[in-house]
Amino acid sequence: MIKKNNTRSANLTLGGITLGFFVSYPFYLQGSVIGGLISSGCSAGMIGGLADWFAVTALFRRPLGIRPSRILRTEIIPQNRERIFAALADMVQNELISQELLKRKLSAWDFSGVLLRVFQEQEVQAKMSNMLVNLLQAIRNRENQEELRGQIKELLNDNLRDLNLSQTLAEVIEFSMEHRDMDNVLQAICHTISGIIDQPAVQDALKDMIEAALKRYEDNNSTRKMIGMFLPSSAELAQGLQAKVKVTLEDGTVQKWLRDLILKFALELKTKTLLQERVDGLIFAALDSGLKTLEINNVFAGSIETGYLNHNWPRLLEKYKQNSDLRGRVNQEVKSFLDKQINNHHNAIGRIVREGLDPLTDDKLVELIEDKAGNDLQMIRINGSVVGGLAGMLIYILGMVLR
Repeated sequence: MIKKNNTRSANLTLGGITLGFFVSYPFYLQGSVIGGLISSGCSAGMIGGLADWFAVTALFRRPLGIRPSRILRTEIIPQNRERIFAALADMVQNELISQELLKRKLSAWDFSGVLLRVFQEQEVQAKMSNMLVNLLQAIRNRENQEELRGQIKELLNDNLRDLNLSQTLAEVIEFSMEHRDMDNVLQAICHTISGIIDQPAVQDALKDMIEAALKRYEDNNSTRKMIGMFLPSSAELAQGLQAKVKVTLEDGTVQKWLRDLILKFALELKTKTLLQERVDGLIFAALDSGLKTLEINNVFAGSIETGYLNHNWPRLLEKYKQNSDLRGRVNQEVKSFLDKQINNHHNAIGRIVREGLDPLTDDKLVELIEDKAGNDLQMIRINGSVVGGLAGMLIYILGMVLR
């Protein structure tokens, strides 16, 4: 569908009314009633059209070269660039993506289901298997294997509570980081999530969420509706957000953030008692349903092959899928973590918006807003000419009646 050019229509309307004034004015001077009616309507319409042309043009630039002053405001948008950017950043941070909205949306997500979906990908399974193989090989190569076997047997003989599993997990994480195995796993996870993000269903969900947020933001507020006019469509915003997330997933930004987060988590595992207790509880739940069936002697007797682990992934994932208690605890922990991150880092949304807007020069800002709202603003000029013309005719008729 071709968008109507309102600028051309506004210019033609103003030009036609101006021409009508010059043609009809001589008849008005001769005392013609029709000439006077048309001349009055065209003169009022011409004045209204010129005034609105000045007003609309003054939003973006200097009409007739008039500089901004206290009496005549011109270049209104460039002069208020910082205020517009601050309003847009505040709108995105506190209205479109508010803390309450994020928490409400995240509370409805099944993170354990997302985890299942990620680990069902062959690439993730292969990288995770390699990491576990390297870890188990390192454990097998320890000098005191008998002591290790004794610890594992204790673990399986109902003495879980006597072992500092969170401390062991912290050491496992640090070992995997040092040998780059964790990096390979994180890279595979980011690649998988990028593929999920790229799906049309995700874009549709983002579009619906943005549309609802914009509607809620603009509801019964004309000023906010005007600001909303400057924004791209919800489909464009969803596509842009989708592309931005994909870039951060693929350029290593998310991988580095996850790596730093995991290292911080490992450090806190060694120092924070409350976190140790919570992690131990999760590990105990997993061990209760899985480790008691594992043949430890076979695992440590011979070489560990990735094929063995890859073959058992479906069984392990199915057990995790059926363990509603463990999945519930995973969801609870993830949501608790994300809730904390939202509280601590929500202000970053406004900062990111400002960083994205700051490169816009005055000319680019004017071009952007004119592209989005300029055509609609031209309707003000058309309305000014038409309403002014009708008002002029009405005044002329009233003058004739009351004379």
